[in-house]
Amino acid sequence: MREGIRIGAPQSGEIGTAQIVYQAPGGSDISLALVRGGITRDCGAQWAELPRSLSGDLDIGGGVLLERARQKSTEGRQVIIHSKNFRQVRLVPAAGEAVDLFGGTSGAIAFRGAVPIAMVLDAESTDAVWATRMDEIVNLLARFMGEVPLADDCAEGGVLSEACAAAPAPVAGDPFEITAWSAHPVEGAADPAGMVAGEGAYVASLVAGMAFELQLQLTETDRLSRVQIFTDPSSGQAVPKTIEIITDMANGRSKRPNPMPLRDMSPDGVYENRVGERFAKVVTIRVISSWGGGSPVRIDRIVID
Repeated sequence: MREGIRIGAPQSGEIGTAQIVYQAPGGSDISLALVRGGITRDCGAQWAELPRSLSGDLDIGGGVLLERARQKSTEGRQVIIHSKNFRQVRLVPAAGEAVDLFGGTSGAIAFRGAVPIAMVLDAESTDAVWATRMDEIVNLLARFMGEVPLADDCAEGGVLSEACAAAPAPVAGDPFEITAWSAHPVEGAADPAGMVAGEGAYVASLVAGMAFELQLQLTETDRLSRVQIFTDPSSGQAVPKTIEIITDMANGRSKRPNPMPLRDMSPDGVYENRVGERFAKVVTIRVISSWGGGSPVRIDRIVID
């Protein structure tokens, strides 16, 4: 069950949905899901703080705290690193702790202080578990986040996405026109003005380290609350990743740029940036990077609310 997964909460019913977009190879038993709905939140800071390298920091015989879910609560067990390799650590109960690491231990996180160092994937018995090192997990998922295949391969290599067959999102939002762009479209693609007019997608080359920009002008100075950008990930062209939105109330030489918080487009080609309402006349969209570093990059629709 990899698509249309329902996420529920006690007494709250369904609060979100998920689809598995990546399954780690081999026996890693790790999957990455794209989650939508009331359960979502930005975890960028926490992701950035996870350890990328634990080499030399996992001392045999060293004590760590194992935290696991237990009947709607979290409980801790003091455990000791019994052995380790480049991918896993073997944990055993510390002296005086209950020998009960079997039931409900899979998915538990081992902490050294405030740093998560491993996640339990296999409880071999009540007195020992194997946990995948957190640097191995982070680097495994980071490779996916930077190397997600183009969507024409989405049914291969463990990558699955509803977006491959999803219907285009309806065009909505406030009227605007494209007044400038910094990257010429590739041969056969519409320019940004043509894209807005419904003539096809805008596809342009993206050079690493060099963003390209689109400048939009609203019909009149308006209260802006949301910018949405959509890309068809099944086209075989690259999906944008990091996008910066800059608004400006002015429409002349006196510029008053006001950047919105940076957001990433999701791998299935959906970008949404919500902010508290602000007045805006001009909106600049800067595409900074793409998933997997691919080029050319495709944009199908832009919606301004």
